[in-house]
Amino acid sequence: MNDPKRDGSTQSSQNSSPSRDDQTTTKENARKNITPRAACWSHFTKFVTKEGEKRARCNACDVTYTMESTSGSTTNLNNHLKICLKKPRGNTSNPKQSELSFVKVSQEMTDLSTWVFDKDAIRKALVRMIIVDELPFKFVEGEGFKYFLSIACPRFSLSSRWTIRRDCLDLFNFMKSVMKNCFEKDISRVCLTTDTWTSLQRISYMVLTAHWVDDEWRLQKRIINFCPISAHRGESIGQAIEKCLRDWGIERVFTITVDNASANSVAIEYLRKKLNHRNASVANGKFIHMRCVAHILNLIVQYGIKDASVSVDRVRGAVRYIRASPSRLTKFNQQVKEEMIDSKAQLCLDVPTRWNSTYMMLKVAEKYERAFESYLRDDHNFFLDLTAGDGVPTFDDWDIVRRVIKVLEPFYHLTLKVSGSFHVTSHSLFEVLTDVHCLFDRWQDCGDLEIISMTSKMREKYNKYWGEGNKINMLVYLAFIFDPRCKMSFLDFGVNLLFPNVANDIMKMIDKELHCLFNEYSSNAGRIQLFEGRSIGLESKSELDRYLGEDEEVNNSSSFDLLLWWKMNSPRFPILAQMARDILATPISTVASESAFSTGGRVLDSFRSSLTPLMVEALVCTQDWLRKSNDAINLEDYVDELQTMEDGNT
Repeated sequence: MNDPKRDGSTQSSQNSSPSRDDQTTTKENARKNITPRAACWSHFTKFVTKEGEKRARCNACDVTYTMESTSGSTTNLNNHLKICLKKPRGNTSNPKQSELSFVKVSQEMTDLSTWVFDKDAIRKALVRMIIVDELPFKFVEGEGFKYFLSIACPRFSLSSRWTIRRDCLDLFNFMKSVMKNCFEKDISRVCLTTDTWTSLQRISYMVLTAHWVDDEWRLQKRIINFCPISAHRGESIGQAIEKCLRDWGIERVFTITVDNASANSVAIEYLRKKLNHRNASVANGKFIHMRCVAHILNLIVQYGIKDASVSVDRVRGAVRYIRASPSRLTKFNQQVKEEMIDSKAQLCLDVPTRWNSTYMMLKVAEKYERAFESYLRDDHNFFLDLTAGDGVPTFDDWDIVRRVIKVLEPFYHLTLKVSGSFHVTSHSLFEVLTDVHCLFDRWQDCGDLEIISMTSKMREKYNKYWGEGNKINMLVYLAFIFDPRCKMSFLDFGVNLLFPNVANDIMKMIDKELHCLFNEYSSNAGRIQLFEGRSIGLESKSELDRYLGEDEEVNNSSSFDLLLWWKMNSPRFPILAQMARDILATPISTVASESAFSTGGRVLDSFRSSLTPLMVEALVCTQDWLRKSNDAINLEDYVDELQTMEDGNT
């Protein structure tokens, strides 16, 4: 008989155990719920077409691929992800995995390259942006920037403003150490420009800029100091420069270019003595003091147009009134159209102490003379405002302004010529002296009494600084000789033109100074060896004679590269080439240092007055080191900033 318990147990077991068909169905259902393991499926969606074909669609660009492969391979999907331009970056599972990206090769071309997420590189790029674009540290904590970064690079963890501040100092110290090593290895001497400035916080700052020609014969310019000074006294300036040079380990100073302030003369004498005590100067510091030619031209022009100041002030008042309101400017532009004046130049307000900005203001305003007259008839407030000030510009005023423009134009172009920071200028100063001299002679015979009066005053101021040839820094002549297109013959012609009564004496003095300087460089070379039975000293002496004896280069093209010529000929003239590196590196204006005050004015605005002197120096100097632009300084871009600087110094 069957055991009922056993039968019940068996029946229960049979009822609870699934059949083989049921087990198969359960396994199939379990497989359907399994999530695909391949990483590419986070970027694709499976679907079935009307024809029953299994395919996968890219979530970014809607491109589809077949999924009928029996092996379940996802190679085609992974290959697509490598080239998909619409795929969001930064979502790859491997943070070190390379991704394709477009890199800008030139203004018109881009190239395909690989990119790997690197948080350290992004952090350094962020610090660079803060410094170069003069952004406040709190920029990184702004809501808009945080949102932008969450979309552009969500994996990057944003630093606080305190961390960014520390990173800026670290970058400054790192780049400074690298530059120190360059100064130690470079054999050329350093030329300096310096100037002082007072910030909106009434703190006096001094900027120091180094200029030199590197081993690749490229002219270099770097701001090496931007620090507060106790006063604008000469000794304070000299001590601040000495401290900076000691900090940088710079001893081989060739020249220091400054403006004509008496305090700067005291500072130069202080530094001349210090450098001579350490035997670090050339010719006992005889050439160290270079006067800023742009500043001298400014004094000459300001003195010459002094009598025309009333007419200039009236035009300035008219320009100031129009620019004071957008509605006035719109109305003025309407008057320009009605008068059919064919000009798109924008009215600009000058800085009265900067004559070249005055020239730009007058040059533009004179084109709109008829528009000013029409505006005067339509706007009674314009008449009342000008009458309460310097007065309304009259026909005679505009006539005087046209004469002023005619006189200022050549000086404006000469100033641009000598104010370059990225090409050598020292060889052009003597040419500027002869050009100005010829301008005065031509204007004296023009028959216009107003112009004759202006240029007579200019010549008076010109003679104060450049009227005696033996009192001009000898480097003005020597740099001209080191232009292979000029040499002694053209110098002799120019000296006879400028100083006909003492030309022979001046040429003898120049020849003596040239040979003395050459002998000093020869002895410092420290190479005494026999060459064809003679010492290097005798051979090096003939090196100068050979250079002066060769014909001048016939190349008046504006593309002539003076440094490239000396680089190519340095094997023939090794000692002269070293002299050329030092002499041609000499800046003849302080524009390179003055431009730093524009940066300083933006860094030290009214919202960043709490920055420490060290941080100010770090931001100004590092920005100068990071920027890649080699464009010449354009005064037109700095007129508004110059006005702010002048207001701060008033």
